Amino acid sequence: MNAATDPNQIFADARTAHEAGDAPKAEALYKQLLDIAPGHPDVLHLLGVLYGQIGQFDDALMAIGEAIEKVPTDSSYHYNLGNVFVQMKRWGDAGAAFGKSLKLTPQNTDAAFNLGLSLKQAGQIDEAEKAFRHVVSLNSNHAEALSELSETLGERGELDEAISFQERAISLNPEIANFHFNLGMLQLKSRNWAQAQACFDATLTRQRWHVPALAGQAIALHENGEDENANALLDLENLIEIQKLTFPADLQPRELGDKLATHSSCVWERSDTTTRVGAQTGNLAHDTDPTIRRFVTALTAQIEGFVSTKKTDNAHPFTAQIPEKWEYSIWATILDEDGHQNPHLHPAAWVSGVFYLEVPDVITSPDNVAQSGWIEFGAPGYGVTSVRAPNVRRIMPEPGKLIFFPSYFFHQTVPLSGDARRISIAFDVIPIKWRN
Repeated sequence: MNAATDPNQIFADARTAHEAGDAPKAEALYKQLLDIAPGHPDVLHLLGVLYGQIGQFDDALMAIGEAIEKVPTDSSYHYNLGNVFVQMKRWGDAGAAFGKSLKLTPQNTDAAFNLGLSLKQAGQIDEAEKAFRHVVSLNSNHAEALSELSETLGERGELDEAISFQERAISLNPEIANFHFNLGMLQLKSRNWAQAQACFDATLTRQRWHVPALAGQAIALHENGEDENANALLDLENLIEIQKLTFPADLQPRELGDKLATHSSCVWERSDTTTRVGAQTGNLAHDTDPTIRRFVTALTAQIEGFVSTKKTDNAHPFTAQIPEKWEYSIWATILDEDGHQNPHLHPAAWVSGVFYLEVPDVITSPDNVAQSGWIEFGAPGYGVTSVRAPNVRRIMPEPGKLIFFPSYFFHQTVPLSGDARRISIAFDVIPIKWRN
């Protein structure tokens, strides 16, 4: 038997190609092995792992599923099936897969930790806590599990124990910026304003642009009575910029609105967004529909103009670093009566914004004393309850209005009244490379 037909050599070559990132060669060799040994579970498993790594999720599920049918007691098969489900954001299925893996190998800290993460994403906080506690029982120095356990306890309001676990995580790995941020949020919820501020300072020392930490720092400064510093950081008057979008002359707003409201990615009451009584599309940045494409081209041109006007200035975090290269996330939100967005920010972005395409007359009416449907900046989210009244700014949406704001500004929508639809198009500028 020569090397070209020796299954052991083919398998070794396939693994080498797989580990080197040569997916086409690895796939061909795995398939060659399956021609020699149809249904071989290890080969099916590895082929499924490969498919998951290159985004062919249906093929990955099929291959790993076949491997599990043949050998249901292999923990690694279930574990890697869970990894595919994670990439697909099918959190319940991921949790089930990691749970089976853990049942087969109860001492596997990776399976227990990923089980906890999946359960947390699925909203099963009590079960997630059990999984993280199991990790800590196996390895008391697992800093990431201690931090996640802290967060689950914090969400339930068990702040003292949560703070204790987060401090342990920091002592084990003090250079993780998010560990300090998580402790800062716990201190905010405990109304320990000075301690919270110190935690956010520690976060920003380790990660200069950390959107949630900047938002938390603004809250801590305000609650601690440091109004000058708080107002400088959360400068609602000068850091929010309002423009009029140059709308394409050959594009009708109503036509665009209908396209967005019926878009294949438009989902009502999406659980992974802050939109309530409304719908949200997926990312439109690279949409191929000609109508949407023309609008996106006009919007991104105006965004690029906005960024180009900004000068680096170390006196303020927003201008201390300005993106040189970035990618876009652009999505539409459609609200009906009582529709609104809860307080939120955009953690991955540098600057964010919103364009108003369709606005019901009730919003712009002088009789709208409740300012229903308006956008509000400044009131905190993340479960933080203000003691001092926060500084807020409300802006009335109008068709054609474009608003830019730093991504660490908490914002929300006042619930909409009336039965006409309100369509806005939001965007994020997500840094890839900062200016030198």
